[in-house]
Amino acid sequence: MLVYALQSLLLPPVLLLVLALVGVLADKRKWGRSMALTSLVLLWLLSLPIVVNRLAQCWERVPPLPANAAATFKPGALVVIGGGLQFDTPEYPGQITLHPRNLLRLRYAAKLAWELGLPVLVSGGGALAADDVAEADLMAAILDQEFKTPVAWQERDSRNTAENARFSWDLLSQYGINDIVLVTQAYHMPRALMAFRQAGFNVLPAPTAFIGRNGDPRFPDWLPSPSAWANLFLLAHEAVGMVWYRIRY
Repeated sequence: MLVYALQSLLLPPVLLLVLALVGVLADKRKWGRSMALTSLVLLWLLSLPIVVNRLAQCWERVPPLPANAAATFKPGALVVIGGGLQFDTPEYPGQITLHPRNLLRLRYAAKLAWELGLPVLVSGGGALAADDVAEADLMAAILDQEFKTPVAWQERDSRNTAENARFSWDLLSQYGINDIVLVTQAYHMPRALMAFRQAGFNVLPAPTAFIGRNGDPRFPDWLPSPSAWANLFLLAHEAVGMVWYRIRY
């Protein structure tokens, strides 16, 4: 819980709001006015989809999976990483289901599993230590029941990307599998790719749900949007996570 709280406070856009508030409270000092103005200007700029789109293009540097990628690389399994749980959903039994970003990963994983003829491993434990439901259980059920894609293995103990990689290795290495296709969001792929390679896998990355879009900007891209802040948080979280993983692992 402490980690989640610190993430919310120390990453943009909340960090910029906090700095702007500090600057306003210190308005009588020259640095306070400068801090408040700078923070508000940055907050406005980073609310524009066109700005965040450019940042995402710089970060999401792993390209989409080519159509013939598996022709030379012969993977033994497809691994899809959990993307979180959605709580307080009374329309679903147990009031817990998968986060929308998790569903995006599963949809693409199901598509690739059928196209490439690969067995699937779903990797994800509980979001919190007290959870009774593992992501992998829900992921397997949805893949089987809604996407008609059977799951060969479930890794239920991981709490983060590094553990997704290590625990998946522990499971698949028993079957002599170290060549995999890895499915996760495009913004998450750089860190996931590093973690899975460090765990011992040869990885063919298959990113999905790109934040950064190519092509000419549209008029709404120049207008402030809460979705830009949400995407900014995801990109900032991954950038900090990448630095942390390089230090720790």
